[in-house]
Amino acid sequence: MRKIVLLLSTIAVLSLVAIYLLLPKLLIIKGTQAVNQSAPSVIRGMMQTDKWWEWMPKETTLNLTGTMVATIQTELILDEVKVPVEFSIIDDTSTNAIIGFETSMENTNWSPIARVQNYLFAKKIQGQLDLILSAAGNYYNTVKGVYGFDIQETNVQDSSLIALDQVLMDTPTLVQIYDMVAQLEQHIIAQNGKIKNDPMVNITRINKEEVYTQVAIPIEKDIQVKPPFTLKKMVLGKLLSVAVIGDASIVNSALVATKQYLGDKQRTSPAIPYVIYNTNRMKELDAQKWKSTINYPVF
Repeated sequence: MRKIVLLLSTIAVLSLVAIYLLLPKLLIIKGTQAVNQSAPSVIRGMMQTDKWWEWMPKETTLNLTGTMVATIQTELILDEVKVPVEFSIIDDTSTNAIIGFETSMENTNWSPIARVQNYLFAKKIQGQLDLILSAAGNYYNTVKGVYGFDIQETNVQDSSLIALDQVLMDTPTLVQIYDMVAQLEQHIIAQNGKIKNDPMVNITRINKEEVYTQVAIPIEKDIQVKPPFTLKKMVLGKLLSVAVIGDASIVNSALVATKQYLGDKQRTSPAIPYVIYNTNRMKELDAQKWKSTINYPVF
């Protein structure tokens, strides 16, 4: 009987020693995930915390507490405990980034039971943060997640355009734009041309008093032109293309996002971007239903 008691006592002592030796006094909880987007673009995307609901797992509660240049301070709520967690974004390569998180828990309690409980709770925190990191990695690994729009790389389809340019004192109204469209259509018909696709529009502010406006219509083949019309020949190269639905603010946001994409990917544009008016704005009065395609020529 004494041997059994001694054996059990030895096991208990060894178990306690193991708990103190094997369970560290400071529990580090961290994780990383690589994404196939540049670090600046991921930083810009993750800093838009108002969009976190698009990817945040519903079974987790993570609150924002602060941001810095490339770090985001948060608070994970788990079992009514608030756990401070810092997320960071760093370069992996010029085209890849690494999203990471880190937090820690003190585990200096003399009670072995408390130490084990802290260790198990740390594992639970790790599981929640791994879930969040996986969701963030999947979201920011996509172009739409980073830029807010599904930017596609495609090829120029229309090589011949008839264009009409104007310099106005302010941003053109829809009436002015569609007046230019009507002039182009009339000229194409008069020259026995055939319209191939929807009108293309570029509006660029030159200064406070001048806005450059160009409207062009793709045609099946070249026709005779005379001023104020010009024949534009497009090189059948690469395009960044974004299809959107919504008013002018959505179109402008897509243009900004595409320009950011160009910079992040270190691409250059040989020509001005343009917006294809897939929906006739004069016939469809609900601006939220307007379909547009933003095209940005690129090298």
